[in-house]
Amino acid sequence: MAYIELNNIQKSFADGNGGQRIVLDELSLEVEPGAFVAVTGVSGTGKTTLLNVLGTLLKPDGGTYLLGEEQIPYDDEARLLQIRNRQIGFMFQDYRLLPQFTALQNILLPTLAIHRKPTTEETQWAMQLAQQMGISDILQQLPETLSGGEKSRVALCRALIMRPKLLLADEPTGQLDSQHAKEVGQLLRHVNTQMGMTIILVTHSEELASIADKRYVLKEGKAFSVQPSPLTFSH
Repeated sequence: MAYIELNNIQKSFADGNGGQRIVLDELSLEVEPGAFVAVTGVSGTGKTTLLNVLGTLLKPDGGTYLLGEEQIPYDDEARLLQIRNRQIGFMFQDYRLLPQFTALQNILLPTLAIHRKPTTEETQWAMQLAQQMGISDILQQLPETLSGGEKSRVALCRALIMRPKLLLADEPTGQLDSQHAKEVGQLLRHVNTQMGMTIILVTHSEELASIADKRYVLKEGKAFSVQPSPLTFSH
């Protein structure tokens, strides 16, 4: 049984000339529970649009989205928020860390969507995640004092703080040098194998895409399944 099913997803945007530009054109794909999937394609093929649909941040114009056998209820905002907060973790290319908060406070931010302050259990989980990611010693620092690699690890911890079943990563190594990109790739593989988490990764990097178990290429609004390249990142 698939964990994610997209069926005939359609999404268009205004083209600025009074018309519509089709970005996703009756796109369908399936993702198994615990899979590690890479989505690639040239710029403008709709990779980020697809990720936003998967994250329930964007409502498609047509088609259906099943997540864990539940059809996404786009007209029920309260349920959408619940799904987003409790089932999906997001990791963005620009990290989106709040500059006035420490690394630890940034990691704990998603918990504030549920209650006013993090619980003791949530704080302990944040500390455990930080230890796994090798950033225990920078938790009291502000983002401006962190390297790109450290920021990416903080962002990954934040994405995992609510123990989601699905992690969506949008170009997570786009601002990193090759060594730090390799480290993030290894961390994502660790999260997938050790936590059993389903990961969907959007990337331009052939190296990063090579660590996935399955790969989709977006072209002309559709998703084509292809065999991943031989691994170039070590586990």
